[in-house]
Amino acid sequence: NESDAGYDVIGTMRFSEPTAEDVMVHGEMEQTIRELIELLPDEQREVVRLRYYSKMSFQEIAEQTEVSINTALGRMRYALINLRKMIQERNLALN
Repeated sequence: NESDAGYDVIGTMRFSEPTAEDVMVHGEMEQTIRELIELLPDEQREVVRLRYYSKMSFQEIAEQTEVSINTALGRMRYALINLRKMIQERNLALN
């Protein structure tokens, strides 16, 4: 696993632990994303929560929400489109 070997998600070597500022910025980004998720339509918000916070597969989401897997996938697709749109409209930089 690359993260165990000291690499970040883009494959570059990490040379130090995150600073206090890094941790603070990351926390603020997470809070902003949570706030944007709350603005999504109910069905989209539910799929995002189940997928990212409950770590459920799309098959599990489909079963729990009693929809087809294609519907669950479509809801996630539209949720991501809507989140990107909200990020652009608010000129947010989530790096």
